[in-house]
Amino acid sequence: MAQIPNLDNAPLNLTSIRDQSQKDLLNILKNVRGKKCLVLDPNLSGSLALLIQTSVLKEHGVELRHLLAEPVPTDCTKVLYLVRSHHNLVKLICSHIQYDISKGVQREYHVYSVPRRTVVCEKIFVKEKVHHLLKIGDFPLYMIPLDEDVLSFELDFAFRECHVDGDTSSLWHIAKAIHKLEDIRDFFMCLQFSFGVIPNVRAKGKASAKVADILNRMQGKELVNLSDMGAPEIDTLILLDREVDMITPMCSQLTYEGLLDEFLHVNNGAVEFDASIMGAQQEGKKMKVPLNSSDKLFKEIRDLNFEVVCQVLRQKATSMKQDYTEMTTTS
Repeated sequence: MAQIPNLDNAPLNLTSIRDQSQKDLLNILKNVRGKKCLVLDPNLSGSLALLIQTSVLKEHGVELRHLLAEPVPTDCTKVLYLVRSHHNLVKLICSHIQYDISKGVQREYHVYSVPRRTVVCEKIFVKEKVHHLLKIGDFPLYMIPLDEDVLSFELDFAFRECHVDGDTSSLWHIAKAIHKLEDIRDFFMCLQFSFGVIPNVRAKGKASAKVADILNRMQGKELVNLSDMGAPEIDTLILLDREVDMITPMCSQLTYEGLLDEFLHVNNGAVEFDASIMGAQQEGKKMKVPLNSSDKLFKEIRDLNFEVVCQVLRQKATSMKQDYTEMTTTS
């Protein structure tokens, strides 16, 4: 898994958000006692890598597998699925359970939806006649800190879902992520109650306006005396709809990090490439390299124009060579 970014220098206490997500996940694992097989939606692997170390999962008796069309290759009698609420993934889970039944394999099944279950998915379990074998829950992972100044909702297909499929549930998820209201008694489960209610919300675009409206209605349901909460840490929230600027995603990126994304595709704060580039002898083996502000050099050059980056790296290399020469001379 990719390196978890250091959030100590973040302008807001983003660590509290990550810590709460870790706590939620560990509580799920603790509820399934003993050894268990954690079957992950492949698209969630990178997200989890930014939250928790693989070693911590193993300490809780976890055997990791990816959700594929084939049956889960495990001897564990307890299988825990962690997936997004997509009907195609739910159907895969149903096929796994039905396969086990046909082979006479008895297991304890748990399905946790990210960030929450949907009625459609629950109906599929009923239709496939496996609902009575399942324990269903939610893993409220609405946002992930990718770096000290970047939060991601991890809604890769939100634009298509809204404008092509007519499914606006992602807008509710965005509002929920901002508000992060799970239990009004637990301030660390709510972004606005961790950093104070955001007094100024500005929206540009139809979808952004809907998010602002949902957020406003969520605030209106609260019974907390806001005057007791002190000054908010976030003064203004600006919501920009992708529809407002359709051209920028088509343009070539000219910053160092942008070009890495163009050619290597940055995913969950990391790039993956052939290990032979780094001098490894194993051909075909992939290597994942995290890209975040924990790396001081990357933090310095990530937003620079690529032409400037060449000059900076040349200066760094020259300086390192001089330092090395001085060290060998004095020794």
